[in-house]
Amino acid sequence: MGGPCLGIIPPHIQEFNYPMPDKCAGGNTRVFVNGRELHEKDLDLLASRGLPAARDRSYIVELSGRVVDKDSGKEIVNLGKLAPTVEKLRCGFGMRAPERAA
Repeated sequence: MGGPCLGIIPPHIQEFNYPMPDKCAGGNTRVFVNGRELHEKDLDLLASRGLPAARDRSYIVELSGRVVDKDSGKEIVNLGKLAPTVEKLRCGFGMRAPERAA
């Protein structure tokens, strides 16, 4: 919490079935993805793959890389697969505490 993304969790995990706080990433970009304001590092990475970096925008991004404008519901870009191993195996490699939080 309070920093850039450290990994991707597959959707539909019952234990995580609640909204994330919009400020959970410590973001200050005014660009929201899946309900959270992006940290500058996350925005830079996703923008390098094609995500529009315009401020005051909100998107839904799927593991497939499909990006939908939250307001219009229109697909605007495909970033390519973001987590191909997670998508293929339908699970990750296990959860561990990040080094800085351990």
